[in-house]
Amino acid sequence: MKGSRVVLHDFFADSCTVLWSWVGERLGEEVMEAMFRYVLAQAAKRQLYSIGILFRIFPRFGVSLLAESCWRAHSCFGAGDFPAGFSITEDDEKFSFHMKPCASGARLWLKGIYEPSRGGRLSREAHWWTWNRTGFPYYCMHCTFFNEMLPYESMGHIMWPVDEVQTPRDECTWHIYKDPNRIPDRYYKRLGITKNKVPPIRAKRRRDRYFTEAELREIVRPMPDRIIEKLRAGDAASANKLCTMVKDEFLFLHDLYINMLIATLTFIAKQAGEDGLGDALRVQYNTCVAPQIIPAIQKLPAEEKVRFLALKIFGTDNCNGTGIPRGKFTVTETDRAVRFTLNPCGSGGRLLRGGAYKPMRALKRVRERIEDSMFVILSKLFPIPDAFLDWMFLMTGGYVCQRKPYGQGITTSAHTWSFNRSGVPYYCCQCGMLQEQLGARCVKISPPSRGHDHCVWEFDKEFLKTQQ
Repeated sequence: MKGSRVVLHDFFADSCTVLWSWVGERLGEEVMEAMFRYVLAQAAKRQLYSIGILFRIFPRFGVSLLAESCWRAHSCFGAGDFPAGFSITEDDEKFSFHMKPCASGARLWLKGIYEPSRGGRLSREAHWWTWNRTGFPYYCMHCTFFNEMLPYESMGHIMWPVDEVQTPRDECTWHIYKDPNRIPDRYYKRLGITKNKVPPIRAKRRRDRYFTEAELREIVRPMPDRIIEKLRAGDAASANKLCTMVKDEFLFLHDLYINMLIATLTFIAKQAGEDGLGDALRVQYNTCVAPQIIPAIQKLPAEEKVRFLALKIFGTDNCNGTGIPRGKFTVTETDRAVRFTLNPCGSGGRLLRGGAYKPMRALKRVRERIEDSMFVILSKLFPIPDAFLDWMFLMTGGYVCQRKPYGQGITTSAHTWSFNRSGVPYYCCQCGMLQEQLGARCVKISPPSRGHDHCVWEFDKEFLKTQQ
């Protein structure tokens, strides 16, 4: 488990940084506001902000969800370069998540992604979304939109204010205020906005403190450590329960990343055309895939290459078969090839089957609004147990999983990086670029043409044996 997640997680984080930096470099830094507004309208507005009030109604569940599905998922069990860690504190006013280092933004910085030729970019000008600083990391820009400005515009208050860092070795801290009226004015002033009075709401099972110190220490521990401890103590029942809990731990973060990535690729194509998209995909391959993932696979024997792909790429992307629609894959072998059949792929295939490339119909928009209203009303009226909310999230993955982006792009022309076909979803073009760069002799990818088609990756066995 320890090394299962970090390769794909880092690819997602690296890709967001490089693609966002490409936009700032090629289209101008002033375009970043429009880009983040578009990307997060697709990835967060319908998925999180529409029901953000639930974090106030169920504070213990909300903090647990962020700990498990955001920061434990980000931390990748403590694996990778500059291993991530975090702690949680609670006082009468708020919960605070202390990241040292942050599992995404700070690790990217520490790993050198902002060095020349690594693809990342630091802001050249001061903007409100860089907290009025120059030299601000492009990846970290999304926190000013995601945590602060866009929730303010949707909900009337900042959701999770962040204490900014000056260097990658500083502690990054997110705060969740039990009453948003207690959020200090300074967070609003740095954005240049006015603090609003937020109507009060009573939390279910309200307490001054929702967690004990022991619970907060336990909730941040990597799950493999907790499982091993239970097994060594002979407590198989508790170990089994933890294994069930970890099943969907990566789903929320995984789907948030793929939603942001497809929206970013679509924004690039809208602004720079498909030639610009091809250039951005090539930069992504040359900075995020070629120097990191490909060498890690090449040095392995052929059998280990297949295991690496099964466990650390397709298996992790599959999120243990959780989410809606659920991903799955099989592996078969012939005398000449090893074939991975994705039905559907855990990212691109699930986007396609979830309707991400179709327009948002008026009926669907109305239905989602009714769902939101009913969910909030029922939550206010009835004391829904946290255990039931946990179970529902495991079964459905929450709105981040269910509510895919809409109206996303597909190629209008055939390109070498779109399998020489038109009509290929932009997300799948990342794999088209991989095949273009590696050559069909190494891997032949047959992407889906329609929603319920399989995606097939076929690896030549002789090539797998010789490339070491």
